[in-house]
Amino acid sequence: MKIRRFRPTLLILLSGATLAHADILILKNGNKIEGTILDQNQQGVKMKYRLTPKIMDEKVFPVGEIDKVIKQTPQEVEVVELRKILPTMDLLKADEYEQIIQDRLRPFVNKYPGTPEAKEVEDIISKLQEEKTMVANGQVKLEGKWLSVKESKGESFNIEAFRILDSMRKKAAKSDLTGALREFDRLMIPSPAYRGSVYYLQAIPETVSVLDKWISALEKMSSEQPQLDKARKDGLDKLQEPELSKTKNAINDEIAKWRAMVEAERRQKLRWSAPYKYDISSIQSAMKEAVEERTRLQNVNMEMLKAKTDLAAACYRKIGEQDYMGGAAAFEKLQTLQNDMEFRDVVYDVRSRLIKLHGELSRAIASGATATAGSSAIGGVAATGVESRVAQILAEAGAAAPSTASTSTATIQTMPQQAAAAPTQPRTAQVNTPQSAAPAAAQPAQPRVAPQAVAPVAPVQQVAPMPIPQVIPQEEESNLQLYIMIAMGVVIIVLGAAFLKQKKA
Repeated sequence: MKIRRFRPTLLILLSGATLAHADILILKNGNKIEGTILDQNQQGVKMKYRLTPKIMDEKVFPVGEIDKVIKQTPQEVEVVELRKILPTMDLLKADEYEQIIQDRLRPFVNKYPGTPEAKEVEDIISKLQEEKTMVANGQVKLEGKWLSVKESKGESFNIEAFRILDSMRKKAAKSDLTGALREFDRLMIPSPAYRGSVYYLQAIPETVSVLDKWISALEKMSSEQPQLDKARKDGLDKLQEPELSKTKNAINDEIAKWRAMVEAERRQKLRWSAPYKYDISSIQSAMKEAVEERTRLQNVNMEMLKAKTDLAAACYRKIGEQDYMGGAAAFEKLQTLQNDMEFRDVVYDVRSRLIKLHGELSRAIASGATATAGSSAIGGVAATGVESRVAQILAEAGAAAPSTASTSTATIQTMPQQAAAAPTQPRTAQVNTPQSAAPAAAQPAQPRVAPQAVAPVAPVQQVAPMPIPQVIPQEEESNLQLYIMIAMGVVIIVLGAAFLKQKKA
């Protein structure tokens, strides 16, 4: 018995080893046949080739039909797939580069050492290691273009949106239509999510294409449902006990699992649940949802949306770069557009991020100014305490305050007066005097550091407060406040009347 079991396994292994060699026949009519040559003689070539992606076939090709015979070695076959690694995919992480090198490329080099194909793979490894170093240093590859560290920080918002769009594309390519639609939802939910990204704009037409395919699939399910339901009922009528009960129990279990799955997805607030092919109501409900979404996306004014997303993306980019002034300028332009209810969430999100950045930079400026004033000469070395970006903000804010600053800016907490005032401590002034510039040898008793190592401390200029972005009030919001005040007045009047009536009683 053991021998009989071994023989089929051996045949499978041998056939797999044979298929590892890919040979090519170039026919005189221009066709190219790829497969494995089983026999070759003066009459022709017998080849095993793939008739369809799943069906193998054998055929003898006469010599008169053959123009050229190309026999490939195993390494020539395997290296074809490895060549597809370059160019590398977008947004790969450092550990993913290493995984490709160790799992796919190194084994090939070890298996076929000294071959031209191994040398080619070594070059691929060198390229991946170079890119891995770039990623480890903070660079990012986005849409085939390498972004610097500064650019990658500025594009951090769009990078995350691109990750979602890329996942959506991959799922759509695998015909996972509901998965692709859920990825698109991640660009919108919870609002505003990534509506302000340029990749949300790109995702809309692609999502319409996915919805077209999903609606076609649902239409097919709807047309097939009556026949499937009838076939199931006819099958049950032909069964006898105990098979009948077992089959009914299996059907009930299948329905229960589907309902449990839909309920779990509903609790997670996920859309695009797969309908049950025997349940026409679930199919129709899914189709209605898909048609409504497709109609909504088709009615989007893409030109107007592009204008909005371009400005919003500029805001997010400047915020990522910690360029408050540039972000505030882009925000002012964004507010001038006519924003609907959905995109208004983007406006509020940008404003919230600008306020957060304003606070971070204000605290950094204040702490930097304090460090400059208080620790300049303690150790004999002037310490600015202000990072390069904060120094740039100081210069921008001190040059000229924007004339469009809102009057409400005065209520915002500005830099501490101690930080804004120029330091006048005597020890700082002494460091800047010519006497303190004497060589260290002339003052042997002084424990101070050599004066040439001491940088003069520039007085900190008065810093003009950076304006907080203001959201242009919307008419309906003002009306809502008026309605609330009227309602409160009515409630107070009613309560007062009730109190007086009770007091008289």
